Amino acid sequence: MADIALGSVGKIVQIALKIKEAVETVKQNEKECHDIQRCVARVSALLRKLDEMTETMKDEVMRDALEDLAESLERALELVTECQRKHNFRRFLGAGNMAKELGRVQDDIVRKLQLGNFATSVQTITIMVTNIQSAAGPPPPPPPPPQRRVIIDGFTMFSLSELKAATENFSDGNRIGKGGFGSVYKGVLQDGQVVAIKRVYDTIDIDGDIRLYDEINVSVDLKHKNITRPLGYCHEVTVVLISHNGKYVGAQQREMCFVAEYMANGSMEMIMNGSRFIDWSCRFKMIQGIAQGLHYLHEQRVVHMDIKPDNILFDSDMNPRINDFGLAKKLDLDEKTSDTLDGTLYYMAPEYMYQGIMSTKCDVYAFGITLLGTIIGSMSMSSSSVSRVPNQWAFEARDDLRMELFKPSLCCKSQLMQIKKCMEIGLLCVEEDREHRPTMADVLAMLNGVKELPALKRPWGIE
Repeated sequence: MADIALGSVGKIVQIALKIKEAVETVKQNEKECHDIQRCVARVSALLRKLDEMTETMKDEVMRDALEDLAESLERALELVTECQRKHNFRRFLGAGNMAKELGRVQDDIVRKLQLGNFATSVQTITIMVTNIQSAAGPPPPPPPPPQRRVIIDGFTMFSLSELKAATENFSDGNRIGKGGFGSVYKGVLQDGQVVAIKRVYDTIDIDGDIRLYDEINVSVDLKHKNITRPLGYCHEVTVVLISHNGKYVGAQQREMCFVAEYMANGSMEMIMNGSRFIDWSCRFKMIQGIAQGLHYLHEQRVVHMDIKPDNILFDSDMNPRINDFGLAKKLDLDEKTSDTLDGTLYYMAPEYMYQGIMSTKCDVYAFGITLLGTIIGSMSMSSSSVSRVPNQWAFEARDDLRMELFKPSLCCKSQLMQIKKCMEIGLLCVEEDREHRPTMADVLAMLNGVKELPALKRPWGIE
């Protein structure tokens, strides 16, 4: 078998010599013919070099690959020979068509060399391809960088084509989340940056546009270590053909995307429900980070309105980041009223649920529920029975006599006291009357031990 492969190399070398001789006397398409000759000469030289590598040429796969390559070289020889006959093209209409055919056969030679197993290392393959490209002329320039328009420093308008390329056309394999307004995809931009891309569901409703721009207006200026950083957006409109009242008409279809930093360690929901146990010291850092992020938002007069474990993401350093500002609002006053009910019921403050009142205290309530869930999840011996009413369970369990509800192997006495304090802070945050809830500045002060906790009342809705 090796003899056959080695014989094919000899055949290719002979064809290369014939092409060289023919090119010296061509009458038409001289440039294309000389390009062919240089390419074939390089192929011949490289294969002669590999001829010395007997182990490589013993591969059975080499036979078919070399024979395919030899066929293309024979075709190149036939075309170059045709070009020797000035004004006598028997098989082609003219020099222009011949030039195209010469270009095609040269591309075919390069393709077959790349597809063939003609080297034993990636380094050798790289050298071969580079040499062939240089023989045929300078390599094509790299694709130009995508045209982007910088709206604000660090915030860019992306094209839909770039985001499709980054996500393999928004493939299911790249989808990392799904919500009420769209799906979130992991994407890799042309420069290698990994991002998260929220693609808003296809819409022709102008309200969809408004909601997207609300999110941009709220989040574009936010800069904090516990807030995901927005990178840009995409908004393109195309006209599509649809059937309407028995006729085909053109309709506008809007594509809207929101691009943000990619968080490598997923969401708090995934982490808390995962197989890996998270010790109390890590949980406490999570609680502190979320509180710091919310305090920053409230200083900017932003209310998030959907704080929950799904919307807390973790970066590569396990730093918690508040994410998804699709429902967030900027407040001109301390509160505002909404006619719609958006969000996650389990985390909704009662005044918003029943009266539509939106304020920073809605976030405080959701933080309280999230905090209590962070304490209970897999640290309690009875966590499965308390997930629906964490405030009632926490109110009872905070008593020192009830701390045996926690697995003794998971935390020491000092940590139990810290857990008790966090329980009480969580219960303060879920007070029915929003006026009795602390601010996030108060929460941080209590977490850091610089402010005393007020007396607790029995949680609302509990007998």
